[in-house]
Amino acid sequence: MPGWAATTGSSDQLNRLGFFTGAAAQSPIDAGVEAMAESDRATAEHLGRRVAEHAAVWVAGRSALA
Repeated sequence: MPGWAATTGSSDQLNRLGFFTGAAAQSPIDAGVEAMAESDRATAEHLGRRVAEHAAVWVAGRSALA
């Protein structure tokens, strides 16, 4: 679940913006990428790692459920 899905959530948690169709990040309109929240970067890294792991399983010819 996204970090801000509940009152106990934090902007420091993974997927703080609540996107489920891919990685997303947010920064002020008048700032560059350096203003992006560290949790957004961590979410993208986490998603990338999961995609790479599942791709390796697929390339190996095994079911991810096996």
